[in-house]
Amino acid sequence: MKKRNKKLLVIAALLLLVTVSFGTYAIYRVTSTGTATVDTAAWAVKLNGTSQTSTTKTFTFTNSDIDWTNSKAAVANKIAPGATGTMTVELDATGSEVNVAYDVTVKSIKIDGVAISNDNEFSVALNSSDTGTLAYSATNMKKNIVLDFNWVGTDSDESTKDAADIAINNKSIVVEVEITVKQDLS
Repeated sequence: MKKRNKKLLVIAALLLLVTVSFGTYAIYRVTSTGTATVDTAAWAVKLNGTSQTSTTKTFTFTNSDIDWTNSKAAVANKIAPGATGTMTVELDATGSEVNVAYDVTVKSIKIDGVAISNDNEFSVALNSSDTGTLAYSATNMKKNIVLDFNWVGTDSDESTKDAADIAINNKSIVVEVEITVKQDLS
């Protein structure tokens, strides 16, 4: 029986060793799961009251969209050399929770469908900065982008001005303005 007891003792020791090994291994092996929730900032931009689904919007303005502060014409709703006026686009980022960068470009000026460049005769210029950033504010995320219109009046060089004025005479003016808005990452 002694041999048998030795065998049982060896088997018990082996079982104990195996059990302790697996138990020790189990102590150091841990699996856990978890979830994280992150809230993203809101983006809500409108140009002249229309929500922007893309970052760039082109606006087309005609004579009637321009507030002629000085038309120089004797007839209502007409302009003449020396006319000045403004046109405003409202950028409204109310509800956005990020800074909003904007860039404004006058794409084209057309007189009766013919493109002209900004020149000394008829020009469109940005009154406010043509690029900028609306810094996040919980109370005011609006900016009026103002364009100045100017039909240069007569001066001492009457023949040059008269010829240019006659070329514009009784024609419609169309101005395309491109505005790009995006999140300011700086």
